[in-house]
Amino acid sequence: MERKQLLRDLIEIINSYKNDSGWTDLAIIGKPLSTKGINYKALGYLKLKDFIQDFPSNIEIKIDNSHQVPVLYARIINSSQEVIDLRPAVNPTGPIHQTKSLLGWAWMQDYRQTIIDLKNIALKERWYYKTQNPRFPFPILSKYLTYTFYRLASEKNKIVISGKYASFNTGLVDKRYEPIFALFEKNRMPNKQEWYFLNFCIPGEDRSGKLLTSNFNPLPKRAHYFDNTSEMIYDINASEPQLDWNHIILDNVSRLTFEFIVENCPENFELKDPALMTTIEKDNYFKSLAQAIESDSKTYRSIKNRFKDAVDLALKRVQWNYKTAIPMYYPKTNRLSLLLPLALLDDEIIDLALVVEKTQSGNYLGHTVLPLAWAYSNARLITRPDSDWLVAEEIGPQTENEENEEENDFD
Repeated sequence: MERKQLLRDLIEIINSYKNDSGWTDLAIIGKPLSTKGINYKALGYLKLKDFIQDFPSNIEIKIDNSHQVPVLYARIINSSQEVIDLRPAVNPTGPIHQTKSLLGWAWMQDYRQTIIDLKNIALKERWYYKTQNPRFPFPILSKYLTYTFYRLASEKNKIVISGKYASFNTGLVDKRYEPIFALFEKNRMPNKQEWYFLNFCIPGEDRSGKLLTSNFNPLPKRAHYFDNTSEMIYDINASEPQLDWNHIILDNVSRLTFEFIVENCPENFELKDPALMTTIEKDNYFKSLAQAIESDSKTYRSIKNRFKDAVDLALKRVQWNYKTAIPMYYPKTNRLSLLLPLALLDDEIIDLALVVEKTQSGNYLGHTVLPLAWAYSNARLITRPDSDWLVAEEIGPQTENEENEEENDFD
């Protein structure tokens, strides 16, 4: 999709949901954007705010911090539907880790085509979920690249500069298992990103690969996620993981499936669809739901018992097949964890992934639960999941609420 079309759709959506003051709560435009076929993460943005800020002469953003949950608003300031400034100005002399956003660090050309080019070079893999959007065909790969850059920017000497060139190791390989690198040169455009994307390349091959080999010795290293391979395997001799019940059930009630909440709805609580709620309305709604569950001891015990049953089943699956526990990188905690499948309604259908971490005592702690698309994105940073339950083609699209929550991992 061309940037002019993106801008036209953005202007239309933001104006359609503006309040009396002309401002639109960003929390309610995720679904309309998706309906238009716009997936900002597939375009290389970590957050919806980053995407909208890419049109600074057309749209302005403000943050209301007067509430417990910060509320972001957008307003159209130029509805000409012409892209006046393609990118916000950045400090061209700033440090390499000034930003952990790939698109804030480098001009990536047509990001959609850039991702397609990477997919064509890389070892064959499914880079989309259950349903493919032809306008943004490879969202998993797009997230992989932006999240990998985020991790590399957190490590020392992983994004390497050599004179007028810069490079990083994508962590991917081609069909011959040769590593794929991203190559950049200094951006000649003033007041834009410091770097300009040249190509993905294999060392020594073609012009870009030769430039890479001629300018970088040693070549950039991959992102580092674990020190010991034993961290990637669940210890079946450990005791059952201890779960942070209040955090999983109450703090993360928004991640429970609607069907599960219907089956375990507190008495006299009115269920609603939060899809088009404002940030404040949504926050209040889920707080009310959590309070209702906490106050209804029968419902709380019922949910807790169902989770316990799901964990027991997950551990049986791990004992039968160690690959059931999937390693993942969790940006929010900046450490490696393991994912366990949770079947809450039907033993044959996985609803959520439980995030567990082994402690110094050898016991496991269950920190939180993740929707499956979110879990897959984090797991794919380590390696392609070889799993019978976290399977890309069986995962549906993320809800807008899940997208918003996932963004908080990169604050």
